[in-house]
Amino acid sequence: MAKKLYGLEAELFKGLIKESTKSIVDVEGNRYLIQQIEANEVEKEIESDPELREMIKRADEDIKRGRLYTTEEILDAIDRGEV
Repeated sequence: MAKKLYGLEAELFKGLIKESTKSIVDVEGNRYLIQQIEANEVEKEIESDPELREMIKRADEDIKRGRLYTTEEILDAIDRGEV
């Protein structure tokens, strides 16, 4: 799972990792390894394309609301000129 941090959260997090590409953080007795990773090409493309990010966001919202369609339903809708 990926999570974006902004504002104060981002600043606090940067303070934890500022001098190393690997950090161990103890949160209430639970240790977490935080390690910098390189974005793959797909992630780079998504991050650089606001239109694509918006499409993914809308798709995620559709899934949460139960608006799901089978491949056959979509192909039929295309054939009917609805999509």
